[in-house]
Amino acid sequence: MNYTTKTDTGVVRTENQDRVAVFKNENVTFGILCDGMGGHTGGSYAASITIDAFEKEFNKNFPNNSKNYNKWFLKAVSRAKKEMESFANEDQNLLDMGTTVTCVIIAKEEAYIFNIGDSRTYAYNGLLHQITKDHNLRNHYIEKFGYSDEKAATLMGAAALTSALGPRKKSKIDSIITPIDKDLKYFILTSDGIHDYISKPNFEKIISLDISLEEKAERLIISAIKGKSSDNLTVAIMEVD
Repeated sequence: MNYTTKTDTGVVRTENQDRVAVFKNENVTFGILCDGMGGHTGGSYAASITIDAFEKEFNKNFPNNSKNYNKWFLKAVSRAKKEMESFANEDQNLLDMGTTVTCVIIAKEEAYIFNIGDSRTYAYNGLLHQITKDHNLRNHYIEKFGYSDEKAATLMGAAALTSALGPRKKSKIDSIITPIDKDLKYFILTSDGIHDYISKPNFEKIISLDISLEEKAERLIISAIKGKSSDNLTVAIMEVD
């Protein structure tokens, strides 16, 4: 399976707190993207620790049976949280560290998507489909109190996270299974520095271009920066074979 990852600090932030990686074995490809919580002490540590914990669990304990994927993901999340807590013992201020997590396990006939926070996983089959739902105040009020999307968007702090992974963070975990059919071409992971600053039509246009995966990733980042992105920008594009 062909894939590419790209991350950029952007034009406003001085530190890149995003992390992204793709791991493979003989049966599956696993992509993961973490966005360390901007403005929170230790966001880059949280993202790095999480990627490292998932890599260790993938290399040593990844299950052969898809029925155990949920259990494996929860174990990796637990490991990441414990390693963050251990790291924070050196500095109590780091207990407030946090990160988003969005990831996809691409098997032969199905893909298994997990999400914590507001980074996103998309599928592309000629059209762009957002698979994950952002865990933010806006969607919380839509789901819990029946707000319209327009009304929820006017809430103060509408984009504030309601779920993240960290020593003191509340983590809501979404688990989604998506069938892989002949029309499915890519899975795409993005941090909000990209998807909040690029329109869906422009996103689709870039992904549809007859250029390399690396060029697609580069153009997404450039387009989001032109759209006034004030955050770090990170993307993974995985081609479905």
